[in-house]
Amino acid sequence: MLREIPLDLVHRLLAPKPVCLLTTRCKGRVNAMTAVWAGPISLEPPLIALAVHPARYTHDLLARSEECVLNIPARPQAELALKLGSISGADEDKVATCKLQLSSPQRVEAPRIDGCLAYLECAVVERLAPGDHTLFVLQVVGAWAEGEAFGETWLLPEGNDDLAPMVYLGGREFAIPGKRWSQSIEPG
Repeated sequence: MLREIPLDLVHRLLAPKPVCLLTTRCKGRVNAMTAVWAGPISLEPPLIALAVHPARYTHDLLARSEECVLNIPARPQAELALKLGSISGADEDKVATCKLQLSSPQRVEAPRIDGCLAYLECAVVERLAPGDHTLFVLQVVGAWAEGEAFGETWLLPEGNDDLAPMVYLGGREFAIPGKRWSQSIEPG
């Protein structure tokens, strides 16, 4: 039997969504936040839509620096994802508080977070304000992934959950993809 879902939970019907740890650097200040409202919107050029609320400290850093890294964390980084989503970089230095180990990027100024499965270095190409969040359109200028975790898709090696990307279900709930299959269409 269908039940009506309150409108403030509608976004969770579109879960799971990939967990991203967004890093920015602006005027020497590095910040990181958990971002789950991100998804591809174009293949050529490779574009991603990222929604960030204007009240978030990262919003201003991203708007001013116009570049970032979307770090795709592994399961062992679930606690880090919660921490980065629950404290503000305006109030404290998240790099120090969360003891982030950072690496140099290749094509942007924002750093990478060590231990992640993949990194998408991005430049902001457009900003829209369709509702209560700003929609940043990001062009991917470089991408890297752990070879054991990603080929042309996520490999999801059996018995090694640490090589699967986390997805966000809502609240404090995460999941990792658990079953992989290929589907064909029968002729006729």
